[in-house]
Formats: sequence, structure tokens, C-alpha cells
Amino acid sequence: MSDDGSQFVKQAQETNRSMGEAMRGLAGTQLKIMQQLAGVQREQFQQALEAARNQMQLIGQKREPQEFASTQADLVRQYGQKYADSVTKAVGIVSQALEEYGEQLKKSKNAATDEVQQAADTTTRGSKETADSPKSSGKSSAADSTKYSGKSAAADSTKSSGKSS
Repeated sequence: MSDDGSQFVKQAQETNRSMGEAMRGLAGTQLKIMQQLAGVQREQFQQALEAARNQMQLIGQKREPQEFASTQADLVRQYGQKYADSVTKAVGIVSQALEEYGEQLKKSKNAATDEVQQAADTTTRGSKETADSPKSSGKSSAADSTKYSGKSAAADSTKSSGKSS
């Protein structure tokens, strides 16, 4: 039975270890995604600063309304495309992250299912062994009773007949 107990402890430790690995894997993926998205956000911020700087230069350089409007439209088109590209990049990062999360969760689920099955098999095997042992059946033999009382059957029969040795 101690083998079953130690095996159960080993399985519990293995389950705990695999759950820890799964959590570290998810946290690692999350950190990587946050870093990538922060990079996209930094690029967008730099583009916004650049667009504001170009807008200020435009105001200082162009005096004719038509020329100003034309240059302004070019800036909107240029930075609008850059913004759309960065949003597409961010969506790609999130999409990739969802795939990675899905793969990690599938691995974790499969590992957990296997470990639960192993634990159930160990528990079932231990229950059968316990049920099959004579000590748990509630029946005791004459040898068991003399072993626990510390007396022999012959000594008991001598006492009950009134003879002493």
C-alpha cells in the first residue's frame, strides 16, 4: 500500500509540475505578445509625432489654400496607410497569440487527461488490493487471534479445563 501512496504522491507532484509548466508557457506567450504589441504601439506613437511635425512644417511652408489642402491630403494618405499597416500588424500578433494559446491549452488538456487517468488507475488498483487483503475483510483466523493475544491455543485450552502447567 505504501507503494501506491508513494506512486500517488509522485503522480500528484508530476501533475503539479506539468500545471506549473503550462502556466509558465502561457505567461511566456503573454509576455512575448505584450512586448510585440508595445513595439507596435511605440511605432504608432512615433508615426503620430512625425505626422504632427510634418503638419507643423506644412503650416509654416504653404501659404496658398489649394497647395496646403493638396499637401495635407498627401499627409493624411501617407500616415493613414502607415496606421492601417500597424493595425494589421497588431491583428496578426493577436491572431498568432490565439493560435499559440490554443496549442498550449490543447497540450495542457491532453497532459492533464493522461495524468488524471493514471491517478484513477492507481486509485482503482489500490482499492482492489485493499479490498482483497484479509485484514480489511473483517474476518480473522485463529492464527491471527493468537498472534495478537500473545497466547497459544494450547495455553487457552489448559486454562479453560482448570489444569495448570
